[in-house]
Amino acid sequence: MTDEIKYTKSQEIFNKAKEAGIVEEKDFIKFKGTGKHIVKFINDKAISGTNFKTGQPEEKVRYIFEENGKEKNYETAIFRIDQKTKEKKLGHFIQSMSQFEYGDMLEMEYKPIPGTPRGFIDIKKVNEPETTEDQNTSDNIPVIEEDSEPKKIPEEDLNVDELPF
Repeated sequence: MTDEIKYTKSQEIFNKAKEAGIVEEKDFIKFKGTGKHIVKFINDKAISGTNFKTGQPEEKVRYIFEENGKEKNYETAIFRIDQKTKEKKLGHFIQSMSQFEYGDMLEMEYKPIPGTPRGFIDIKKVNEPETTEDQNTSDNIPVIEEDSEPKKIPEEDLNVDELPF
């Protein structure tokens, strides 16, 4: 008996396409339930994306980080809808990331908000003091869904000048 790996047809097709350079596999970083991540901030860009809940087009930012020598992507919507006022607001993750420069080493960790099903990604420069819970109110913390998976979308640059603000 041999220890040959048995692939599904889909896996065989995907692997062959990957070897041929037809598809590019992107590795997305996940924060919820994975502990602290020490990453290097490599790049970010505004893109046109799709809302994973509604399937509708939306403006997003794709971040590229390096973790353990591997590039990892994270995508987030530029705007969120405030649940109380129903107004469009700039996303918390984008506000937090605006404090950092390319090349900065960051520590990122998902932190739950006690008594709620919500949480936020705490971001700080490596060797900087920790964020206190008093600084994060429920008004400026985005909801992170339990089973949310980023959708892979074609890389279409979004002109930041075209944003509606």
